[in-house]
Amino acid sequence: MCTVSVVIPAYNAQSTIVRAIASVLNQDIGDRDLEIIIVDDGSRDTTASLIESRASLSGGQITLIRQKNAGPAAARNAGVASAHGQYIAFLDADDQWLPGKLRAQAELLDRNPEVALVCTPMNGRKFRTRSSVLEISFGSLLLSNRVYTSSVMVRKSAFLSAGAFNPARKLSEDYEVWLKIAAKNSIQAINKPYLLYSKNTGISSKLWRMERGELETYHILYRDGLLSLPLHGLLRYWSLAKFFIRYAYRSTQIKWSRIW
Repeated sequence: MCTVSVVIPAYNAQSTIVRAIASVLNQDIGDRDLEIIIVDDGSRDTTASLIESRASLSGGQITLIRQKNAGPAAARNAGVASAHGQYIAFLDADDQWLPGKLRAQAELLDRNPEVALVCTPMNGRKFRTRSSVLEISFGSLLLSNRVYTSSVMVRKSAFLSAGAFNPARKLSEDYEVWLKIAAKNSIQAINKPYLLYSKNTGISSKLWRMERGELETYHILYRDGLLSLPLHGLLRYWSLAKFFIRYAYRSTQIKWSRIW
């Protein structure tokens, strides 16, 4: 049977890394091998020492990689480069998995060699469909990114064929890779919320940074020949429309919170 490699980038994650590791060790993956690769991305707190203490008790199951701070994309790439598994599962240091996630995803990939990536919904909510497993097409993914990085299990070969994460990008680099995979492969979602995701509560100014990242992703796909010029233009309008709706909603929330 195959090996599943879990890759966790960590930066100043002393308050959450032990919880994240525990959620991985609590997984049942049958007779598959499991390895956990944690990349400490130049943390300045006790993250590395906490990982080392857990690694010393893991019997070699946990590997710590240290690097200078280079961002989550570079950290994830370093983890994948050291991974022995055919299947790669990503988990951010402040997120958690519920029991059963890895086994359900690995079994789906085992049964369906044409599927390159499996994801799940998060935080107790299912996708709006009665299907237990659904296809996420390239077209639908262009309109809305429903592939949450900490929910992903991907074939290592497909991830590397898509070019891995661009370390020069700080936002939307994951969306770029999922789209490149979806353009040539099948992506499926198990409609069960196995992920507990720590939602970003940043201010509205970060919304624009996220929007610029999405627009850059569309430009990269157009440059690489995965989007036509008309579709590229339509997607930019669509993305900007979503941004203004989100911005207005966020601004209203902030206004009312200050009043009350």
